[in-house]
Amino acid sequence: MDEYPNIDVQYGFEVTPLDFAANNDTAVSIRISQCSKPVARDNPTSINTGITDDTAITCDIDNSFMLTTRLLIGADGTARTIANSMEEIDTKVRGMMNPIRRLFAEKPFRVKRYIDDNQRVYKTIPLKLPSSWRGDLNYSARTKDGRVNFDALPADANGNYCGVLLLRKSDSQAKAYADPDELRKLLDHALPQFSKLLDDEAVSTIAMKPPSFLPSFRYAGPRLYQGGYTVLLGDSIHTVKPYFGLGANSALEDVQVLDEALNETSCIPEAVKVYSRKRAPESEALVKISRELDRPGLLGVFTFIIPLIMDSIFHKSAPKIFAPNIISMLQKQGINFQGVRRRKQIDRLLQLGLLSTGFYASTRAALYILRSLIPYSKKIIVPISFGLLLLAILNRSKGRVAKVLNPRQAPADVITIAEGRKAVK
Repeated sequence: MDEYPNIDVQYGFEVTPLDFAANNDTAVSIRISQCSKPVARDNPTSINTGITDDTAITCDIDNSFMLTTRLLIGADGTARTIANSMEEIDTKVRGMMNPIRRLFAEKPFRVKRYIDDNQRVYKTIPLKLPSSWRGDLNYSARTKDGRVNFDALPADANGNYCGVLLLRKSDSQAKAYADPDELRKLLDHALPQFSKLLDDEAVSTIAMKPPSFLPSFRYAGPRLYQGGYTVLLGDSIHTVKPYFGLGANSALEDVQVLDEALNETSCIPEAVKVYSRKRAPESEALVKISRELDRPGLLGVFTFIIPLIMDSIFHKSAPKIFAPNIISMLQKQGINFQGVRRRKQIDRLLQLGLLSTGFYASTRAALYILRSLIPYSKKIIVPISFGLLLLAILNRSKGRVAKVLNPRQAPADVITIAEGRKAVK
């Protein structure tokens, strides 16, 4: 850390807030304890929390030390977070209020935690690229059936890479002490260009290591501060899976907005409130959007696949009226997560309105024509009209529907097919 002499980084410590209104409500009192090993993720929906004596994580409270600070920034992700302490204390304080005072108090701070119903796990793979390969690129590969997703990112300037093998939790290789021979077969079949870079010892080590878990979706709010001198940012307020690169980018936005708020006013309590008003709604929108893109099975068909098909059809037909699909919208400059969510809600209403109007108009026209020709025409023309409308939509999508309804399809392939583009082999 020679480049930043004013920053002292300490690993393996736990920070526990003791008083969010210390020194007559001008500071925060915290306890800092050194832990016996890196603190594990406190994520009961995606990790086995049964701790044995051999794996117990202990923090030395007896030898901890206390200090007060004028600004405590909670950027500790999902593990034993300051957000959890804020929620616990907020619940206790509100529980002691009388009902009338509670009506006029600030809205309660809560962490909304979603159960992960589409779990993925990963194993890291160290790689040394040949000198003929470029060492400044991110490499990515995936199988058509969605079983394997692989990404490799540069670890240094010497050709060393860190690969991430992403698997479903139920996969035979997504466990500790997996079969090295089976892993070699999987790598040879799915990732032949990378498999040849790994010797048998490396493959055996990868197969034996336990899997790591992706975080579950969660967001904090409706405010991102406690008292006037504690504020949250990053994964502690918006935890998403890293499929679309939204988590880290949003954390950087949090830092920028907080910096601007602190520069705009010399009053820290006012600055954290300004920051909270801007970022709390964004955090909620980000997590809800991300979760809708990650639902399993039939839920995913209605929250991810069908909307993509609808957007590809309507945007291509009327680009000045209908926006691109939500993935493309998230990549646009000048629109935030709330704006993306509102725009797609408007698109859905317009799409359903046009489909309903088209169905009603075709039904009325068919009834008018066939009323004198077919007895009881009202009873049969509605399903006929609906069938014709459905056939027209399927024909317009040019066979993409059957392909994207594959429940094991990778998200990137779903987007490619829905937009009518050819997948990169």
